[in-house]
Amino acid sequence: MQQAVRSAQNQWLPPPMDVVKINFDGATSPKKKKAGIGVVVRDVNGLVLASCAKIKHEPYKAVEIESLVAATTLSLTTDLGFQRVILERDSMEVIQALRENTQPLTPTGLPLEDVRRFSQNFDELLFSHTKRDGNIVAHSLAKYALSIPDFLV
Repeated sequence: MQQAVRSAQNQWLPPPMDVVKINFDGATSPKKKKAGIGVVVRDVNGLVLASCAKIKHEPYKAVEIESLVAATTLSLTTDLGFQRVILERDSMEVIQALRENTQPLTPTGLPLEDVRRFSQNFDELLFSHTKRDGNIVAHSLAKYALSIPDFLV
């Protein structure tokens, strides 16, 4: 397994051949006490191989939902059987946390530990940072998730 961070791009760029790129995002609605998760898996041609939107009926803070989204993303990816993966997010803070091997004493610690556990299932796992425009599909799915009853794949 190899981990790396790429520099931020303004638009979505395809992964290399035989690798899937997974963009993920979270959205919160403190007023409604809900959070949404959005994940999209694409290949070298930009073809969507899988996507999901999931609602969480709890008032997560932004940093908490972002860590939970990462764990949910890797769980889904493991279930789908992809082995060579780039995880891409528009939060550099989350990407850096995913790369570090420390155990934070924060509410995000448990989801990040789940991420580390799931990370062992891949032949290649890279972490990439993009700007919001490069993550717009996952962001839209996360916002959409705030209006669904449960989980859509």
